[in-house]
Amino acid sequence: MKKIYITFLSLIVLMQAHAQYDPAALAVLDAMSSKYKKVEAFKASFSQKLTNESAGLDETISGDIAVKGDMYVLDVAGQKIFNDGTDIYTFNAEANEVTISSYDPEESEITLSNVYDLYKDGFKYALAEKTSNGDRIIELDPESREKTYFKIRMNINAKDELKSFTVFERTGNKYVYSINSFTPTSLSDSYFKFDTSKYPNVEVIDFR
Repeated sequence: MKKIYITFLSLIVLMQAHAQYDPAALAVLDAMSSKYKKVEAFKASFSQKLTNESAGLDETISGDIAVKGDMYVLDVAGQKIFNDGTDIYTFNAEANEVTISSYDPEESEITLSNVYDLYKDGFKYALAEKTSNGDRIIELDPESREKTYFKIRMNINAKDELKSFTVFERTGNKYVYSINSFTPTSLSDSYFKFDTSKYPNVEVIDFR
């Protein structure tokens, strides 16, 4: 009986290990990543919903983003953020001021510019569900327990497009990012640079 029990436990462990690096999930993720890698630049509109039942949080904001490689321009919540790959300029139109800080890729763990490749480093993954309309639900589990979040759930449609992703934080916060539109485009590097000449009398606060 003891031998049967130990064998059963071993089987469960092997099944769990296999699910954590699920080849079916990897195939879906690779197809999605490959699709977006072919896009030089894109513009997208999105919404972000934050909920936390215990804290009574239920907030939604919408925004627009343009992305090219590591560079992006993010327009959300009354701010326009320019990242030219070296520095980040955060412009507040109401205050007519811009703050400048150095760009550190390590500080931006999950963004619309890197979410398509996120699974490739430091994550376990599993295909959790396949819906009737062909959407695939993929769950990513960070290998590091020091992350502020413990799971990311991706909704990838039958065309290998990322429609939404949800970040589950250890604090109980849940962020749902829905991609409402996605348009491949061509953008020059200068598009991502903050041009002070376009913002007369702007106050510059430089933290670099």
